[in-house]
Amino acid sequence: MIQWYPGHMAKAFKEMEEKIKLVDLIIILLDARIPNSSINPKLYELFKNKKILTILTKADKADPKITSSLMKKMNDTIICDARNKEAIKLIENKALKIMEEKILRDQKKGLKFRPIRTMIVGIPNVGKSTLINTLSGKKIASVADKPGVTKSQQWVRISKTFELLDTPGVLWPKFDDETIGIKLACVGSIKLDILPIDQIGEYLVNFLNEYYPTSLKNRYKLDEDADVFSIGKKLNFYNHDKDVDIDKTYEYIIREFQEGYFGKITLDRE
Repeated sequence: MIQWYPGHMAKAFKEMEEKIKLVDLIIILLDARIPNSSINPKLYELFKNKKILTILTKADKADPKITSSLMKKMNDTIICDARNKEAIKLIENKALKIMEEKILRDQKKGLKFRPIRTMIVGIPNVGKSTLINTLSGKKIASVADKPGVTKSQQWVRISKTFELLDTPGVLWPKFDDETIGIKLACVGSIKLDILPIDQIGEYLVNFLNEYYPTSLKNRYKLDEDADVFSIGKKLNFYNHDKDVDIDKTYEYIIREFQEGYFGKITLDRE
C-alpha cells in the first residue's frame, strides 16, 4: 500500500485543530484531475461544524466534461485558476455569500465588520501557495511544483474583506483504497522518489489507454500499441543491457502527465 504521512503533516494537522476556533470559513482546495481522491476525510471531519468553500484547482488540465458534471452536484464550489488575479473577486464574492447570515447577524448586534478569517487547506501540491500569492498580489508563500514546500502556518491579509491562514498540504495516515495513493502520486501530491515507480507508471499507462486511447499514441507518435516498451524505444531510453529502461520511461510519462502533455484528463471517473 502506498502511504505518505511524514511528521510535519501530523504537526500541521494538530496546529489546525488548535487554531480552528479563530476561523470563520474554511477554503478547501481539490485537484480537478482527482476531485474525489484529493478529498482529505480527516479535514472534513475536523471542519464539520464550519462553513466551507470548495475550490477546484488545475481545471485547465482536467477533463471538462467530468468537471462540468461534478460542478452540478457540489454546493459552494467554484473553479479557480490559482494564477489568475480574477480569482480575488470570485473568491471574495463567494466567501461573502457563504458568510452572509453571520455578517447580517453581527450587523444587527451593532458589531463592526471585520475581515472574514479563512483557513486554506488541501493536499500537497494542489496550488495553495500559488493561490495565496495571487490573492495577496505578492510572493508570500513559497511555490514549487512538488509536495511538501509549505512547512508552517502564516496569516496573510488579502483585503478588507478577508484574510487567510496558509497551512501546509496534508494527507491522511491511511488510504482505504490503494488507487487513491496511486492517483495522488500521478498528480504530484506524493514524492515519486519514495514510491514504486513501476506500479504508478503501469497504472497511468493502462488508465490512459482505456479512457483516453489516443493520448499516448499522439504524444509519442506511435504506430503500435502504447506501452512502456514502445514508448521507451521511441524515447531512446535504454539501460546498460540495451533493454528498455522501464523505470526511467515510466517516470518520464508521469512527469509529462503532470505537465499536461496528454491533454485534459481526469483520473477519478465517478
